[in-house]
Amino acid sequence: MSWKASFEQGISSFKRNKHSEALVFFNEAISFGCDSFIVYDSRAAVHEKLGNNKAALLDAKKVVDTAPDRWQGYARSARLFHALNKDEAAIKMIDLALERIKPDDAQRRQELHTLKSQATDALKVTDERRRARIAKIAYHIGKLPVEIFAEIFGLVVAADHAQILKLSHVCKHWRGIAIKTPSLWQTLVVSKNRPAKKVRLWMERAQTHVLELSFHHNISEMDLPSTLWELSPLSWCGLRSLAASGSLFSQLYDLLHQLSKTECISRLEHLDITGCPGFERFLPDFEDSHLDTLKVANFTPSMGGLWSRVHRLKSMTIEAGCIEILPALTANQSLENLVLSDLVPIQRQPGGDDRAELSNLRCLKIFNNAWLSLITHVVVAPNLQVLHLFNDGHSFDVLEFAHADSLRALRELRVGSCSTTASSLNAIIAGAPLLETLQISGIHGVVNDVLDFICGRHPNDQHQDMCTFLKHVDLSNCGDLLTRNAYSLVKARLHTDQPITVDGDRPGCKSQIESLRLDGCPLIEAEMLPWFRGKVKMFSCVYMTKKEGKQKR
Repeated sequence: MSWKASFEQGISSFKRNKHSEALVFFNEAISFGCDSFIVYDSRAAVHEKLGNNKAALLDAKKVVDTAPDRWQGYARSARLFHALNKDEAAIKMIDLALERIKPDDAQRRQELHTLKSQATDALKVTDERRRARIAKIAYHIGKLPVEIFAEIFGLVVAADHAQILKLSHVCKHWRGIAIKTPSLWQTLVVSKNRPAKKVRLWMERAQTHVLELSFHHNISEMDLPSTLWELSPLSWCGLRSLAASGSLFSQLYDLLHQLSKTECISRLEHLDITGCPGFERFLPDFEDSHLDTLKVANFTPSMGGLWSRVHRLKSMTIEAGCIEILPALTANQSLENLVLSDLVPIQRQPGGDDRAELSNLRCLKIFNNAWLSLITHVVVAPNLQVLHLFNDGHSFDVLEFAHADSLRALRELRVGSCSTTASSLNAIIAGAPLLETLQISGIHGVVNDVLDFICGRHPNDQHQDMCTFLKHVDLSNCGDLLTRNAYSLVKARLHTDQPITVDGDRPGCKSQIESLRLDGCPLIEAEMLPWFRGKVKMFSCVYMTKKEGKQKR
């Protein structure tokens, strides 16, 4: 039997869709020694029908090798490559096939052009998927120079020093940069968890150049000696901030004395100290102090000697204790922020100048202080922008001091749970045209008169608009607050309710109320709450907490 007979039988079976039978005949024809490209092309067609694309591709390659000038092998290879998602190879085969097809064979040329368009589209889709995958897994930031990387880390750590721990645990690359950048480890907070080990690690990574050193109050007494020993190599002259309890400050001072480094105390810029008996022994080392921020808890009379040595403070916070306030203020007339809490002021002997001119003071906050007038009457702050007065237990007017001195720069006024009058508040409000934030909380018999004054129901002598820039109001726990007054405050400032000129302008347009808090005001009518929520961006009116509600039931 000749190969031609087997070949013809294979063609007959292929036409009758008996592809497996046709494959047998084509194999038989080849086994008889036939090397014609037609037989291999026919067998490739059978393999393609049977889904044996790789076997079909081998036969198509044989066709190309046997008859390189014929188009059939290239065309079939192109279809097979496209089926195998190898579209670049498919396009190359299509171009070679088109070069070999006669120009007048329009049908085959059109089929190949269609196949080429499909392969090109498939290539675009594949490329888009590849780019999307790369975008997800590519490490672009790793291409940045180490210096820029360290600068970015520095910005993150400057906002929150604890972030250095997260940054150093992201990946090996980040950790390597973080550990090798000493400036990222210049804030050391010593806590109860293995303090000595942490200090040793921080000293190594900061290369002993720690700028800010802080001790938590819960460090075990057993851990203190080893912790302080690990701090010995610290570059003390570079230390700029220190926070410690009184007993720990004493031990730290003893260490500095042993190292002959006590002069570093005068170079501190920030000091936070809690309860330090026998403070007078440290006073000589505060001579010509560079402190600009001081925070003291449990102030004792022995600390009063600071004011003859500390003259550059910009921020001072005193929490609890007894203090003669006037020397502290007159010694530091550059103060910008002053916070006084839970103090018992020492009354000054009459005579001499009894007022402190603080022209730079921007923020004054006073909480829970006995005899508040001993503090407020000595402060002259014409440029004050923030004033907080809370929880005074005495019956005199806490705002009486503001009558004589107009607070024209005031932007935030918060008064709560203390004694004052509507006339005092109105006097401050009338003299504070830039006021943006007003809080009156826990004070009875005042809030309605103040709101009437702001809304113009009781015009002042100058007939000027009150609080043009007022945006944030908190009237919580004012049990006598009436709905109509809160309603008038919001409505009068809605832009739709303010007069418009013929040019479309709103002369003297007041700021809308952006936040309004009326928690604990039982006289606010529930029917009006939807209106308030619709007109004010941030509105809160909680009549009572869940705990109070349960108790009332």
